Amino acid sequence: MQMTLSIEAKHQPKSAPATLQKNAIRVDGRLTMSREALDFKSYSSDCLYGPYHLPLKDIVKVETCWGKGAGILPITHDGIQVTLGNGERYQFIVADPDAWIESLSA
Repeated sequence: MQMTLSIEAKHQPKSAPATLQKNAIRVDGRLTMSREALDFKSYSSDCLYGPYHLPLKDIVKVETCWGKGAGILPITHDGIQVTLGNGERYQFIVADPDAWIESLSA
């Protein structure tokens, strides 16, 4: 029996705690990938950063990056950087960044 993957099976929903990193600012929240978009929502309701809704069709590159303390000191290699077609970049610190990169690159 041969199994065929449909296009819809490529982007399985995924959700996990994450930290948005923007220069020296770090915001804890939840990163969720659906079949259409990557969304980040802060745990804090009065946060100035987010929520962010990044359509998957707009993502042109996903790569690893360093999580930094004070915006300059590399402290963890568990970061991903998402680049959109318009040049905007978003950095998130996540558990298992390779799995996120694989899911977003599918």
